[in-house]
Amino acid sequence: MQTITLTYKRLPDRVNYFEQQLLYKDEEVIVTSQRVTPSAPIVIDGRMVLGDNFTALWFVFTGLWYDIGKIYNLDNEWTGYYCDIILPVERTPDKFEIVDLFLDLWVSPDSSYEIQDEDEFETALENGIIDAELAHKAQNALNNLIDEVESGNFPPEFVRDFKTEGPVEH
Repeated sequence: MQTITLTYKRLPDRVNYFEQQLLYKDEEVIVTSQRVTPSAPIVIDGRMVLGDNFTALWFVFTGLWYDIGKIYNLDNEWTGYYCDIILPVERTPDKFEIVDLFLDLWVSPDSSYEIQDEDEFETALENGIIDAELAHKAQNALNNLIDEVESGNFPPEFVRDFKTEGPVEH
């Protein structure tokens, strides 16, 4: 399977490179798969919904201020969506780059949601890592994403209906 390199930037100066399996690519979206190692697990209602070695199918849409991770646990059960608020993706044929803007949104299968990392966002703003204008754009992106969830327009049909060939590999 073809791989593609994700350049993941976290302001002010953290840069990571992730080799991901490329599942689909066109002018509008890149879809990749990777096993994740979150900085901390996410537990909702006593159930771990994001943890080490869970699989994420990442959907990175051109022009959007967020990406969408469709998350599967170690038993290959879908647990929900993890959305990073990001600067719109920068793409080349063999790599893509995102800049994380700290705010994240977890969306459960029942469309309930929980904002993640607000403390990191506030710290970044207080310490001048992001300026007020960029913080405003990030907050607007989060609010718009929440509006999509609350109105039943999330996830996009492409994400909801996307199927991999066979089970997600662990």
